[in-house]
Amino acid sequence: MTTRNTFFEWQDAYSVNIRHLDEQHKELVNMLNCLFIAAFERKANTTIVYILDALMNYCSKHFALEERLLEQLQHKDLDAHRHENRKLLEHLDLLHKKHLRDDLPVYFDMLYFLKHWMTDHFHGVDSEDLIKVGLSTAAWEKSANEEFPEMSASRSLCGKLKAA
Repeated sequence: MTTRNTFFEWQDAYSVNIRHLDEQHKELVNMLNCLFIAAFERKANTTIVYILDALMNYCSKHFALEERLLEQLQHKDLDAHRHENRKLLEHLDLLHKKHLRDDLPVYFDMLYFLKHWMTDHFHGVDSEDLIKVGLSTAAWEKSANEEFPEMSASRSLCGKLKAA
């Protein structure tokens, strides 16, 4: 159910059973909810742009980690997975540029697009690509934490905005 504070609710069905990826997926959901709250509360354009920039940056880093794991697994559909990730980043970039360029904000178009993309991607693509492999990811998680420590430390964008 969508409330003023929750536009997109995490469901256990989205889990890929890899703790760090699930945490990152949850953070993407949190960021989408933060964007929803900012749009709902008609926050300043600078706040919206900050959230969009953070979302694009986080997606890029998350995709790099996810793709590296699939590469290590020699996953047969890695190119298709990369293509899906690139399509999202390109679409998000287009929406971001349109938001900056147009007089009418595209918040809700963006929100619904992202919600549906995340739902399909978590539940479909990531689940199919990652759950079925049944592997130990301890080494990958350790290297991911070392390489991208800000991913683990980057929690609650909305909380940071409220504190500012």
